[in-house]
Amino acid sequence: MKIRNILTAAAVVLAVACNQGGKKTVISGTLPLDYQFIDTLSVYFEDSLLVDALVDTVSGAYKIEIPVDVTKLGILATPYFQTPFVSDGNALTLSLKEDEQPKLVAAPGAEAGLTGRLNNYMKAMTDIQMAVMAEMEQYDPEDFTEEEIMAKAAELMEPYEPKIKDLNVNAIRENSDNIISVYALMSSEMDEDFPALLQGLSPEIKARKDVKLLLDQMSSVGATSPGGRFLDFEASLDCNNLEGTKVHLSDYVGKGKFILLDFWASWCGPCRAEVPYIKAAYEAHIGDNFDVVSVALNDEPDDSALAAVELGIVWNSLVGAGTKPGELYGITAIPHLILFAPDGTILARGFRGAQIEETLAKFLQ
Repeated sequence: MKIRNILTAAAVVLAVACNQGGKKTVISGTLPLDYQFIDTLSVYFEDSLLVDALVDTVSGAYKIEIPVDVTKLGILATPYFQTPFVSDGNALTLSLKEDEQPKLVAAPGAEAGLTGRLNNYMKAMTDIQMAVMAEMEQYDPEDFTEEEIMAKAAELMEPYEPKIKDLNVNAIRENSDNIISVYALMSSEMDEDFPALLQGLSPEIKARKDVKLLLDQMSSVGATSPGGRFLDFEASLDCNNLEGTKVHLSDYVGKGKFILLDFWASWCGPCRAEVPYIKAAYEAHIGDNFDVVSVALNDEPDDSALAAVELGIVWNSLVGAGTKPGELYGITAIPHLILFAPDGTILARGFRGAQIEETLAKFLQ
């Protein structure tokens, strides 16, 4: 937005509450001199623009009043940065320190509130990422392929996974009535604790479209848990078997072999990092009673086929399946592996990395 004319010395107050008598969150403060080139602060509730607020071009002062709504993620944005917050009625101000990313914090004399909780959660996650990146610095990218680097990153991340799970579980339980729980849910594995975490959410959070989708996916997971039967779907092609065109999962599963099913995509870094583990399982066990099927989800068929060649996927590789398989099996993140018995019964799901061989050893004899 173009530079505004000099406004009055006082900051502009924009009251944009749905209920004029309702409680509001006030975001106010004064931009430091080196940030006073910013003349507009935009506030969003998730994808919807709530207000463009003008900054006083003389003093750098700003003040915005927005409605309280703890079920949506707020975003304060400029052309140069954006930062999330929760509108819970606690006063906020911008923190613009040289050694930190811009963020909203409690205004002087105000409680940290939900935005403080969100900041703490995000910092804990960022600290883990930075720790892994620091460990990665010992490896020269020029000495490894992209897939080897991704596999090494996944290996280094593995010891941190229990801590990540604890962070997410605590964030969900402590914030069951606000958006932080949704933020943490989207970073969580759909494991044995997931259903209880979902059911513990408040009715207002369960009413969100993204949470409704998770509840539907959880229902699909329940229908495709160990002990259940496989659900069939169609793909446009098996890249490594060009005799026909359209293929079905039932062409492979329930035909007398143990089938290791891998959901993946060409654009998914962790999926690429998983391939060496799957390849090792394939080479160790391929035979009359075992085979592997990879299924690309939400991926362009040409991209899937090219990536399969690049990664050395010589086993059955189904492309053009769209999103339907993910919906049937309640897949919220990839890679995701499922092991089927020779009769099509689901034996295990959700294992990765070194767990692949452990799982196969348990069932293959």
